[in-house]
This record gives sequence, C-alpha cells and structure tokens, in this order.
Amino acid sequence: NQEPLPLHVLRHHWSSPRKNRTMPITVLNVFVSFAGLLWGDPRNCLDPTNTADPKCNGGLASVASIIRKRTMMDSMNSANYKNNNSHILHIPKLDRQNKFVQMHPSGLGVNKVISHDHFQWNAFHAPPYFFLRKGIPQQLLSKDFVGVVSNLALSPTSPWSPFLESVYFDAKSRMTFVHLDGRDPALRSFEECLVAALDYIAKINENNGCYINPNAGVNPNSNTICWLPPIVFLFEESQDVLDTLLQAGLKHDHPPLLIYGEAGEIYTPIIVEDKTVVVTLLHDYDTVSHLRIEVVENENGSYTSNSIDSVNLTQFNAKELPMEYKDEDYVKDLVFLRSLADEAVKNDPKVGTSGFMPMTREGSWRMCMGGECPIGNLFTDALRGDADIAFQGSGGLRGPGWPAGPVHVSDLWTALPFVNYRCAGIMSGVSVFQLLNHSTTMATFESTKTEFGDRLLQMSGMRMSYNTLVENGTRLMSVDVWDEEVGDYLPLERLKLYKFATTSWMCNHFGLYPQLLGSNLQMEGEIPGTLDESETFQEIVADYLTELAKLNITYNTSLRGSHVNDTQAFKPMAFIQTKDSCQLDYFWQSKKLSCLPCPAGKNVKFSDELIPFLIVPDSREFSGRNVLYNRELFNVTLAPKSAPSWIVFNESSNNNLMKGSIVLQPGESIAINFQVDVSNLAEGTTRSTVSFGIVIDGDYPGCLTDLDINFDALVELRSEENLNQIDSIRPAGWTLLALSAGLAIYFYAWTLKYRKHRILRASQPMFMQLICLGVFIMALTIIPLSIDDSIASPEGCSIACMAIPWLCAIGFSVTFTALLGKLWRIHKVMYAAQTMQRVVVLERDVLKPIGIVLTLNLLLLLCWTFIDPVIWHREMIDGDPTNTYGYCESEGKPYIVFISLLVLLNFCAIALACERAYRARKMGDDSYTESRWVGVACLSWIQLAVIGIPVLLLTRYTPVAAYFVQVAMVFLICVSMLLFMFLPKMRLMSKPPSVPQSSVRAGSPGSFGNGAGAERGAGNSAGDLSRESMLKRRINELEILLVESKRDAMAQSKSSIASASTVDRQFSDATATALDRETSVESELAEPNVSQTQSKSALIFIDSMAQAAEGESNRVQEGIRFEH
Repeated sequence: NQEPLPLHVLRHHWSSPRKNRTMPITVLNVFVSFAGLLWGDPRNCLDPTNTADPKCNGGLASVASIIRKRTMMDSMNSANYKNNNSHILHIPKLDRQNKFVQMHPSGLGVNKVISHDHFQWNAFHAPPYFFLRKGIPQQLLSKDFVGVVSNLALSPTSPWSPFLESVYFDAKSRMTFVHLDGRDPALRSFEECLVAALDYIAKINENNGCYINPNAGVNPNSNTICWLPPIVFLFEESQDVLDTLLQAGLKHDHPPLLIYGEAGEIYTPIIVEDKTVVVTLLHDYDTVSHLRIEVVENENGSYTSNSIDSVNLTQFNAKELPMEYKDEDYVKDLVFLRSLADEAVKNDPKVGTSGFMPMTREGSWRMCMGGECPIGNLFTDALRGDADIAFQGSGGLRGPGWPAGPVHVSDLWTALPFVNYRCAGIMSGVSVFQLLNHSTTMATFESTKTEFGDRLLQMSGMRMSYNTLVENGTRLMSVDVWDEEVGDYLPLERLKLYKFATTSWMCNHFGLYPQLLGSNLQMEGEIPGTLDESETFQEIVADYLTELAKLNITYNTSLRGSHVNDTQAFKPMAFIQTKDSCQLDYFWQSKKLSCLPCPAGKNVKFSDELIPFLIVPDSREFSGRNVLYNRELFNVTLAPKSAPSWIVFNESSNNNLMKGSIVLQPGESIAINFQVDVSNLAEGTTRSTVSFGIVIDGDYPGCLTDLDINFDALVELRSEENLNQIDSIRPAGWTLLALSAGLAIYFYAWTLKYRKHRILRASQPMFMQLICLGVFIMALTIIPLSIDDSIASPEGCSIACMAIPWLCAIGFSVTFTALLGKLWRIHKVMYAAQTMQRVVVLERDVLKPIGIVLTLNLLLLLCWTFIDPVIWHREMIDGDPTNTYGYCESEGKPYIVFISLLVLLNFCAIALACERAYRARKMGDDSYTESRWVGVACLSWIQLAVIGIPVLLLTRYTPVAAYFVQVAMVFLICVSMLLFMFLPKMRLMSKPPSVPQSSVRAGSPGSFGNGAGAERGAGNSAGDLSRESMLKRRINELEILLVESKRDAMAQSKSSIASASTVDRQFSDATATALDRETSVESELAEPNVSQTQSKSALIFIDSMAQAAEGESNRVQEGIRFEH
C-alpha cells in the first residue's frame, strides 16, 4: 500500500485473493491483543463521556471497539462474495499485573466481571504457572469463563482441573483454540500436545459425521457442529520452535489454520501449502492485531480439509483510537469500567504499616540517586527473600511517599509504577565486586536527575563504602554481607557464592547490568539470573509487609548505613586478580579469575601409616593390606617407587599398579596387597618404608606436581605365642550343655504328657513348664561361654560376652519367679482352706509378679548393653606378648551398678521363694509344695557359690580352668533344679495308689461309698489299717477333690459362655459327692472304736469342707456370669 497509513494503523499486510472464486468462502476474523483491563491508572479517565480525553484510550474498551468496527466493515464488504460466512474469535489474556486488579475488591476475579460478564468473551489464556499457584479466587473457577493451556498436565485434585481446557471450542464461531506456552521448562512438548489436539478435534468431527456428508459445516442428520482446525497461539521466544511446530502440524491430515507466535522472525503472514498461516505478533500491551483469513470450502461443504485463499493482517494502536471508533457502545464500556475503577480506588487494600516514608522524587530532584533511600530499602528487603543479597536501580523509584501508619497497594504502585518481576541467580564475591564497582564508578551520587545517576544500586543484605573524591579508578573501598548464622556483617569473600535477587529490568534491559548478571557469570557455581513471573514486584512488597503485620511489626524506614561515602579512605578493594599477580606456590585459575594455592596432595593418604606384624618363626610369609584414598578434588597417578626386599607385592590383585601406574579419580581408592617374607629376618624387630610416587593430574602451571607418599611396615619375630584358648576343653562344655538342655526338654515334654495326672495337676503344670523353660535358657549360657577368638572375631566375641549375662539373668529370673508363683499360689489356697475362707487364685494373677521381675531384668540388661557393654579383651600375662589370655569385661564403671542391681533383684526372688517354701512346708503333702526339695536345691547352690566363686578368682589368668568352672556351675545349677523338682513327682507317680481311682474322681453321688467299701475290704485283708488313718486319708481325698473341681471349673469358665451350665452341674456333682462322703464317714465314726473327740473333730472338718465346696461353686458361678 503506497498510501500513508492512518495514525491508529501500525502496519498492514495482505495477500492477493484468487481470481476465480467459484467455491463458498468462509471469513475468519482472529483478533489478538495483550491489552490490560483498563486504560492504565485507575485514577485516569475520570470523565468517561469525554471521548476526546486521550487518558481514556487503551484497555479492553478500545479492543472491543476495534473488533466491532472491523467486523462491521467486513460484513459490509462481504456482500461482494457469494455464500460468505463470517466468524470472530478473540481470547483475552488474564490481566493480573496491574494496580487496578490488586486494588479491586474482587482481585483477579474482576477479569471475569469485565471479559465475560460485560464483553461476553468465554475464555482466557494465562501462563501455566498461574494455574499452579495458591490462593485461587473462587470467582475465576467457572465453566463460563475457562482458562486455556494445552501443554499443562494438571493433577485431578487441582481446583483448576474442571475449569481448564486443553482445546477451547468456541460455539459461536465454530473455531477451536490451542495455547502452547513455554514459560515453564517442566511442561509437555509442543509437538506432542499439538498432534494430540489435532487428533482430538478430528475425532470429534468424525463422530459428528463431518467427514461423511456434512452440509455447510453442519451434519444434516443432527444438530452437532463440525469444528474448524485450531488457531494455535505459541508463547515461545524461538524461531526454531515455531518452525518445528509448523512441520509437525503440516504432517497431520487436518493441520491447524493459524499458528501465531509471541516471538520469531515471521512478521508478514505466510500461507504454507495452502493449509496453514504462520505469523509472528509482538507482545505489546497497546497493539491489537486483526488477522482476516479467507478459507475456501470443499466441494462437499466440509471445513475439515480447508484450502486458504488469502490472509490479511492489520495492526492497530489502541492508544491512538480515532474518533469514529468511539461510538455509543464505546462510551458505555468506558462508563462501566469507570465504575469498577471507582470501586478499586475506594477499596485500595491495606498491606501493612511502616514509619514515615519521605518523598522520593519531585521535578528533577531524585533522592535515591544521591545514596541510600528508605523506599529503596523497603523494596530490596522485600525482594531479598531467601537470597543473600538484593539490589535494584535507583531510576524507577519515585512518589510522594506516605505518612507513618498504614501502607496501601496504591502507595506501592505509585512508588514503582512499572511491572517488574523477581530475577534470581548465584554470583561469586568477584562478580559482586564487579557489579558494585560498575555502580559506584558510573553513578554521580547527586540527588538530581543526571544521565547515569540511576546506575547507583539500592541494596539489602549488604553494605558498601566508597570515596566519591576518587576520580579515576575504583571508588569501592569495602563491601560487607550479612551472615544469618553469625548475626552480623562479614567482609565479602572473593570465591564464596552468594544468592542474589534483583528485578527483571536489571536482568534484561538496564545498561551493562544484564551482562554483569548474565553472560559474565562464568565462574564455577555461578548461575545467571532467571525470571519468576508468578508475582509482580509490587505483589512481593505487599506480601512482605503483610507478613510483618502478622508479627505486629511496623517497617522501620530509617536509614541503616548501607551506603557510606568515606572520603578518608584511599585504599580500594583489590578483588581483581590477574595471571601476573600470582605469587610463588600459586597458579592462575581462569574459571575463577583467581590465583589459587598449588595442590599439595595432602589428602592423598594411606589408611595406615604403620602396619605392624607379629610373626612366629614357623611362618614363612604373612599377608598385609593398605588402602590409598584420594580425597582431593583432582586426579592423581600412582606408581610404585621403592620397598624393602622382604615386602613382596601381590601381582594378581595389583596387576595394573605393578605394570606401571594407575589413575585415582577424586573419591576413589586402591588396596595395596603384599606379603611379608620372613625367611631372612632375624628374631626381633624390623622396620622399613614402602614408598610410592604420585603425580597430580591437571593444569597447574608453576606448581610442583610430583610427590612421594609412604607407609611403614613393622615386623616383630618372636617365639610362638600362647593364646590360652579353650579349644581343648570346649567339647566338655558342649557335652554339659547337651545334658542340661536335654534334661530341660525331657522334663518339659514329660510335664506336657502327664499334665492331667492328679499329682501334676496339683503341682500346677504351667509353672513346672516355666521352670523347664528358665533352666533351658540358663543352660544356653554355656554357648557364649564356649566362644573365644579361636572360633570368632573380636566383634563376635564381644557379642558373646554380652550374651552371657542376658541368658543367665533371664533364665534365672524365669526359673525362680515361676517357682515363687507356684509356691505363692499353693500357700494362698492351702492357707484359705485351713482358715475356712474362700479364695480364687488364677494363673494370670500369679503371672503378674513373674512379668514384673522379668521386665526389670530386661530393663537392667538393656541399660547395661547400651551404656557400658561387655567387650572382649586380650591382654598379656606378666607383660609377656607371647603369653596372652582373652576375657570379657566392660570398659567403664557403670557395669558394677548393673551387676549389683541384677544380683539384688534375683536374690530377692530366691529369698521370697525360700520363704514361701518354708511357710508351706506343713500344708499338705510335700509332693505339692516341694518345700523340702527347694531347700535342698538352695543349699546346693550356696555350696556351689562358696566353692566356685573363689575358684573363678584363682583361675582368672587360666582360661581353660576358668571355663570349666563356669560351665560346671551352670550345669550343676540347672540339673539340681530339674532333679529336685521332678524326680520326687516321678517317684510318687510310679507308686500304686492306696485308694482306688474312682474314689477321688468327681463322679456321681455314691462313688465315695464304693470307694469306702473297697478300702474297708483292703483294710480287712491287710488287718493293720486303723479307722483313724482311713479317716485322715478320706479327708485328704476330699481336699484334692475340691482343688481339682475348682481348677476344672475355672478352666471351663474361660472356654465359652455355653460351658456355664456344665460348670454349674460339675460343682453340683462335686458338692453331692462331698456330702455322700460326709454321710459315710459319719456312719463309720459312730462305731464304738472311734472316740467322741475324734468323731466331733472329723465331722466339723468335713462339714466345713462341704460348705466350702458349695460356697466355691456359688462364687465361681457368679464369676462366670460377671465375665460373660
């Protein structure tokens, strides 16, 4: 177009249409704009009816006006085309980066109020990270106003999941929209997402029948829509990505109609293969782009394989809107937006409090360009966050300040009216120096507007001093950085890495700073600044003040001395080093721009500097091993250098090293295996040095890189060493272990087999089994006693040492607490029977003290193990290194306390068991109470202790004798307990019963009489059984009957509630049997041979026993009912 363009038209490109237009034409009007919601500041455009006010230009009102005018003109011109159909698509951006949005009560939700509720646009686009942020306004979560991002995979649990579309389908225009955004590298690939979107649209069209017999884009057999191929918006600053995406789209059967990018090199629309239009549109807030695409329909009326006829691109400046565009609808839009702007001005949220903020800028006066300023401190403090230092330029800071008290959103935007983001990275101390040196060199330090006055940096987390009197050279005198751990400022370190934070303006646009914060950061560990566009700079400051307000802190606006003009200092910082400045034993490292110390290889070391050997004359060779570690940050090359003749290296394991050399990388190690040949060594001590040469790999110009590393081998040849190990006597210990453990297992099985026998039932089988278990555990003590360093390592011997007190104490406590519980239960039952009292002692009642004693033993053993464990030692006897012995001993003193407490605890268990045995000695048959046998066992153990302990002390340095004494004592304690507890019961059980078995069973009434008759028959045949002895025996039988009945009832009461009637019947039978026996005894006592006193005593006792049986039955029945 040779004619000049109107003021509001920025550029105009078009392609010539085809001359022969016989097919129907579809006109697609695509409008692209990045305009904000308003014209700018909410306080502008106070009179929206004044269309001549240029401050009202811009924003969505201007965009909507351009869309109306362009589509109206297009519809007027479309009369020239037959069968023309016009479609309009505009997807606005979500405006989130301006003063108006942050001040309005709805916040981000005001986008829906304007874009959807007022202008009737049903979708928006935003960066992917926006949909991942917290604090989502509920007003935006709407299916009427959906977000569009095609390469973001959201979690199903995300609140955005139902309201975010990968492909937007616009029902009015039948156009589809795909948004591919590259502002997050973790997103899915563009090509993959584009192909998936094309497949998805094609599948819907296929299901709708659009590829079979469509009519003008609509299936005549249904109301479904045939969708056009998508309009693709690519937000990526790379021409290569745009080209790759285009190729992927063209390979598809249904390629996209339009691909427009945010950046690239295609500024004129290009039609590729008559299928796809490609163009680059600048991301400008005041530009509205209109793409008019004419598409030729297919012969069958389908839109799914379009042929593009022509494309026109017109770009408008929304700030230069002509008067003909400012129609009545435009004024209505401005009035509506003005009302929302008034709401924002009235709302203006409070974000925190601060002290008095002075004026920063007025006319040509610039406070921050002269040095430190309070507004600069506030913004950089908020910007720092988790970084070590923060800084920004002084030019953008302005505003009249505010009085002490509340700080509002408008105050922050007035102080910095430009949209900026946080830019963060890592820089070394050298780079920090270069940055501040450039700032102090360029700055004028005048509080007035000058060309380079804005180069002065405001800062947080550091302070600097400079001398403005220095005209040539470095003005910077010192830099200190705040250290959180120390709580003070420390001098800047050259090679230390510091996290920095600044603004996007500093990183991308401001003079030399983008280079200082980007390409110049090449030292190891440095990371150039990267942007975070999730929050604006003003939002960051607002959040900072809000957090302070939560802590009830008012921001202090007083100056803190971050900028000090020291005119008395003339010695600048010497942070810049050169290759020529390196001193002796230093080399130049270009990656760090520093002179570094030459590597000394101090961290290349052998694991042992001295390897000792003790060898007996019969040995002809002895193995040795030393490990060389490379804990430096560089490679080293290792090679053997010298060794004594009696050191022979093992070539099989050190093959590469023996061939010449080997390279060790940082963190690697190598084992040097060798043999000691002692054939030519005389008895005594020989010491020699094994030497290796190492070469430090790398470029260290001027440094010595060849070093030696050594270790010594010390050989002592002496007579044969006597280790005093127990190999010869160990089989005897195993034999005693087998006997004692075997007896425990045998008696346990015997108890289990005969547990229902009358004598064993009266002896309480469970406690007899516990005694067997305790003895078995105590017998296992022989196993760790039999372990020394002849069959185990020192670590294994230490474990065995600690196992001895564990097995002995646990076995001993289980044995004697079981015996104590057994005797205590018998004592309670028998004593209650003698005093005519009713008592129920269950097995679980007796298990409680057993559990308490066992728990105390375990706690003491655990404390002993963790605090002062027993460890295996080997020491010389009389200072002779060839005569040693091994023993177990704790290294500290706490073990004495633990042994004393264990002995005291278990002695108390023995004492209580003996006391109960003594008190139960006259309570019935000794086959039940075992009083005599317990006393004999205790006496035997006392004898063992009196004899064994002195013998152990005398044989301390003779491990064989000490081992035999220890094993013998354990064996005798175990066997004596088992024999004294079980042999008497086995003897009693082997004797034939003096009374028939039917007379002691809880049977039917009358069984006692049968038994009595049998006894009388037996008595008459013998002729020597008196009536008095028969009476005593029957009374004993009654006692046994009552005990057995009670035990059976209690056992059955635990089984189920259904057994309650059985228990009741059993007690009834037992009571009846007792009464029958009472009658029989009464008849016998009535005979003349029985004295009156005997008869009366017997009847009273029998009557009380019968009453006790009946009372016990009632008591158990009540217990059963209570339990169930």
